[in-house]
Amino acid sequence: MAYVYRFKEFVLKPSFLLPLSIFIGILIYSFIFPQTIAINPGRWYYAPPALPPSSKYLFGTTSMGQDLFLLVPLALRNTIVISFVAAVISVLIAWSVGSIAALSSSIVRVVLLTLTDVICVLPGLPLLMVIFYIWRDFLTIPLIGIIMGLIGWGFPARAIYSIISSLRQRTFIYTSYFSGLAIYKIIVKDFAPYLLRYLMINVVGTMTWAIGNEVTASIFGAMKMEEVTIGTTIHWAMYYQAILLGLWWWLAIPVVFLVMFVLSLYVLMVEIDKYLFARARVTWG
Repeated sequence: MAYVYRFKEFVLKPSFLLPLSIFIGILIYSFIFPQTIAINPGRWYYAPPALPPSSKYLFGTTSMGQDLFLLVPLALRNTIVISFVAAVISVLIAWSVGSIAALSSSIVRVVLLTLTDVICVLPGLPLLMVIFYIWRDFLTIPLIGIIMGLIGWGFPARAIYSIISSLRQRTFIYTSYFSGLAIYKIIVKDFAPYLLRYLMINVVGTMTWAIGNEVTASIFGAMKMEEVTIGTTIHWAMYYQAILLGLWWWLAIPVVFLVMFVLSLYVLMVEIDKYLFARARVTWG
């Protein structure tokens, strides 16, 4: 019999507690701390320019006189919001299209799969850069995430269609069905352990994809550059030659915080997946 984690032991595991602490700390720094700032961290020359990290300016300042300790949380918050909105939109569309295609008649299935294939073959990043550049005067942080979500659902939809189509042909699904088990119980008992795991992977993967696209589009200047994000922060650091001027902290600190956020989120999902899968093998197996 597979080992079943006890919830208290699971929460107190160092492999779960450490990334959880980092993740919560980053969320507090990104979403709560900016509410206490009296000035606009994106404004220029409210601090002495090009200062290295010190006791007064913990993360140093940019050559445009911005305090990175105040700028980074705002940039990280906007990037997280973009990725989260993109993940929610993409997951909702992908799961709706994939599920309907797998459970519907042949005509509906062909239409939905054709639409999914069209979305899959679209060059996502170049298309996003064109859209962002053309609409840059009208872009907001949530709208950027919505546009990414509307473009990034193709491959997850294909994967969901494959998972559900495969599960429908499994012997244990037929056994549950012919045993008279209600449909909702079949979904909870037989489908949920597989779909829940992929849902977590899908959310994390889509958020990472959206973060990468936001940073890349911003570095090339295709984003709305007045909005403070991790990508635009890196763009301005490169534009003002931070490396050549020795302002390493201008590039390093935003990247470090972004990597910490992505890694902590990934490790949390891995640990939660281990816990759920261990219980699934005993409870549902």
